[in-house]
Amino acid sequence: MKTKNGAQRASFFRRHPALFRVLYTAGALLAFLLAGLIVADRAIKNPAQAAALRDWMEHARYGWLIWRLAVYGALAWGFMKVFRAPGFGPQHRQPLIRIAAVSFIFAVVCELVLLGGMGAS
Repeated sequence: MKTKNGAQRASFFRRHPALFRVLYTAGALLAFLLAGLIVADRAIKNPAQAAALRDWMEHARYGWLIWRLAVYGALAWGFMKVFRAPGFGPQHRQPLIRIAAVSFIFAVVCELVLLGGMGAS
């Protein structure tokens, strides 16, 4: 769309970036919700296949543990890269440390739940 002087007008979402972020986040959450509902529907309709998948996940638990440890290592490496980045001011250090601590606690709780749910004592 052109204005009176012939200049090109910015798109709607360029003029309203906050609305774009909200709609994008809502769309992503809706997609994840829809995917979860589809998986739940398939599990209800085919309980034998869902049980077989659960059994396979339980038998491959050490492979999944290695995968999760690799993901945690990559996240820790990323935190350190950000922490040591040039231009990373002292005003950002405390929030990053807080985020890292909460993420670590969340990961530990998740791992304890997974270990407890798989019959470990």
